[in-house]
Amino acid sequence: MAKLPFVKLKAKRNSVHPWIFLKMVARPQKKMLPGEMIEVLSREGEFIGRGFYNRKSNINIRLLTENIEEELNENFFFQRIAEAVELRRNLLQIEKCSDSYRIINSEGDHLSGIIIDKYNQVIVIEPLSAGYFHIIDWIANSLKKLYPNCHIVVRSDPKTSEKEGLLFEKLDKRFSGPKTVTIQENNLKMIVNLETGHKTGYFLDQRENRMYLSSLVKNKTVLDLCCYTGGFSISASLAGATSVKAIDLDEKAIAVAKENANLNKVKIDFVHANTFDFLRAEIENKNKYDVIILDPPKLGRNKEELGKAKKSYNDLNRMAMQCINNNGILLTCSCTGTLTEQDFLAILTRAANEADVHLQIFKVAGPSDDHPTLHSYPEGRYLKVVYARVSHAKRTYHPEPKNYKDTNQQLTDELEDDEIDDIDDTVDED
Repeated sequence: MAKLPFVKLKAKRNSVHPWIFLKMVARPQKKMLPGEMIEVLSREGEFIGRGFYNRKSNINIRLLTENIEEELNENFFFQRIAEAVELRRNLLQIEKCSDSYRIINSEGDHLSGIIIDKYNQVIVIEPLSAGYFHIIDWIANSLKKLYPNCHIVVRSDPKTSEKEGLLFEKLDKRFSGPKTVTIQENNLKMIVNLETGHKTGYFLDQRENRMYLSSLVKNKTVLDLCCYTGGFSISASLAGATSVKAIDLDEKAIAVAKENANLNKVKIDFVHANTFDFLRAEIENKNKYDVIILDPPKLGRNKEELGKAKKSYNDLNRMAMQCINNNGILLTCSCTGTLTEQDFLAILTRAANEADVHLQIFKVAGPSDDHPTLHSYPEGRYLKVVYARVSHAKRTYHPEPKNYKDTNQQLTDELEDDEIDDIDDTVDED
């Protein structure tokens, strides 16, 4: 087994999280390249694992294995990718409904710091860690063994180069590909723009939600807010919605959405507008819809932005609820990873109170099955999706929640100890 350089931890490791942060790691004896493979030892010199090291990143170490018998070589990465492919092909059987899916969901597939998406015969790699800069050929070779007819494309985010201290654009040039690719998802055909599209080009994580929405929209009027390239809108139209209006601020996304509507032979009213401004105008004009889809982009990138993100989610959902016909349906989403599902539901509670509606939640979902979450990395379940029926409350008294507490905590604050005991007893009986 090849000998790797090692780093030691400063303090006792009390977690199995795949990330080890800078403050936990002692400075190594020799200078290392960003993304160099290393062996991780405890403060006492015991083996902890192997992974990528990057002194330039706050995520100082990305662990790839805790098994002392596993060596980090090309076969290791091939086996990890092969296991991920087996999950999609044989267990989940995604290829029966789509030619496109996520092959590697970073930590969720035991490969911290990389996303790999398949779009028909084009496979797009998005490296998030400097480690993959050095072993990109191992990754590409593994994919070609598993998908012999595929075309490999690397699409990096400029912010990754800045954070990781390497020019990932070099990989983009080495592994370039077509500007667009057409994919099949259930009964939906979509053009994916691999140059201007967000992330790797398309939101594969909403596949099951697009399908489920289709069962709810027949003979209904639909409003799709933050429609991107039209996945939800076109699914609704194909499923028999009487009319569909779709809104987005991204002109390039709207242009692709119109192409996709033509490809699927459906008529959709696309509007280039800011969603906040559009909703304010709809409320003023008293326009209402039977079904509203609200799938905004990430509204907060870190904990510092979380407060502002919560307010934005509250405002968007309150206005959307005000634009829904009585007993209409709201499908609302959050892809902000720092916002928990509990907090998102608390925001919806507040928004419903402010909109003077009852929110009857009948389904809480997440990303498609090809986006698995590792138990030791719960942050990986970033997407929250809530389906609810909205009915008009017509209250005469309007309480004002003080902050974004979950509903149980709001109730607990108002109860005496003996009343709380009664509630606990009821829960125990259930």
